Amino acid sequence: MSTALRRSSWFVAALVLASAFVTSLALGTDAVGVRALAGAMDVLSLYELCFAVCAMAISSARVDLPARASAGDSARVVVDISGRVFGFGLWRRRGVIALQWEERCVPYDRLGGVASFKLAGGYRVQLEASLLRRGQYRLRGVCVRLSDAFGLLSVERHLPAEGVMVVYPKVLPAGQWIREIERQMRACERAWDGARTAPTGGLVPFRTGERRSLIHWPTSLRMGTLYARELAFDRPRPWLVVPLAEQNDVHLTEQVLSVAFSLVVHSQRRGQVVECLAPVSTDGLGTWRRCKTFDEVGRALASVNASASFAAVPPAEMRGEWSAIIWVTARACDAIRWTMDLRAVTVSAVDVWAIADAGHKGARRETAHCRS
Repeated sequence: MSTALRRSSWFVAALVLASAFVTSLALGTDAVGVRALAGAMDVLSLYELCFAVCAMAISSARVDLPARASAGDSARVVVDISGRVFGFGLWRRRGVIALQWEERCVPYDRLGGVASFKLAGGYRVQLEASLLRRGQYRLRGVCVRLSDAFGLLSVERHLPAEGVMVVYPKVLPAGQWIREIERQMRACERAWDGARTAPTGGLVPFRTGERRSLIHWPTSLRMGTLYARELAFDRPRPWLVVPLAEQNDVHLTEQVLSVAFSLVVHSQRRGQVVECLAPVSTDGLGTWRRCKTFDEVGRALASVNASASFAAVPPAEMRGEWSAIIWVTARACDAIRWTMDLRAVTVSAVDVWAIADAGHKGARRETAHCRS
């Protein structure tokens, strides 16, 4: 914890000395002007001293960071400051908070105050971090800055604080692109599971892309939803999503990671078993790790260094009973060598982002037209 005086701190010391000198002169004279000047200087000196004491009474800070967030969104950050309650009015008018992160990596574009409240023995300040960036960030401390009303003195308090903020890749809205990819993956699933021809006698909910001849109409009409005859090899097989980061292009790498994470999120919401083979950096070496749950995938993709290079996907990681393997590449031309497997589906991140942006702009135009 450290304290720094800014903005002409020498002027405050000179003001106190000058105030004492003028006051001593005023005590020995009957001049109204001298006494008025001495009184004004005494009031100003007392104000600056009270301001400095109030600012330096701030002793500690605690930061409550969101457990997880998505890139491009906004998040609320709560900061509890221990200090004198009588300085709350001063804080609301002249207080500024800045969060300090390790390695000077800031997870947001803008940080602004939303509200502040008085607590027993301190204050609570709510901040809003806008336009978050993907990554894992570790908080190092809090800088509290108070300025007086005249701009003569500014006090900075650097307080230690701890916290970790994980920003997942941006989740693109589900639209035509996700339905087309699911259609391709269902086709790969049917081609790979050619042995599934013998019904077992059981019934399972009908899945989009299955043969309509398997629908059991009596049960479907009775239950009000479609049911199909269960096949001998109808156990669910997971999909594998593999993001291939673009070397030496941070922007394309961010797009690839965003599309891969969006595929996992939307597919898991529909009940499909999806795993992700995420690139990770360990001691400067690029390796691959298989992730299953939403948080595992999000944290793994959040920790990817967009400027690092990774080794090729090892063949051992591709073994398994996957019904479809989804390669997420930067461009469509980069995916030719990944389509040799019958289970392979390639996704161009650039094309998906273009479709998502077009759909977002179309939705905004439609909303504006409805309002007009």
